[in-house]
Amino acid sequence: MSCKMVILAARDDDTSHEECIEYMHDEHAPLVNDLPDLRRYSSSVPLDPEAAGYDYVAQLWFDDPGAMNDAFESEPGQAVQADAASFLDMDETVMFPAADETTHYEDG
Repeated sequence: MSCKMVILAARDDDTSHEECIEYMHDEHAPLVNDLPDLRRYSSSVPLDPEAAGYDYVAQLWFDDPGAMNDAFESEPGQAVQADAASFLDMDETVMFPAADETTHYEDG
């Protein structure tokens, strides 16, 4: 079963939204891309982060829950987690695993 980690990231109090997004793209995303067995990585930025309560939304796809767990327990996974804690408010950031299930709707 394909799965993904969904992350609703909230910046820490010492970081502006713009700084958070810049750091996420320039520094953090390259670390995420080094996760073993990562199949896909997508991200979104809320149009109104203050209303959303989050600065960044990320989805990381893996072949199965075991591969996802192994990725986060690996050395690159530990580096990703340590880096996230350096600029995100980890008490406000939400992370949850989910089954990858996509439904397509057609008009009409």
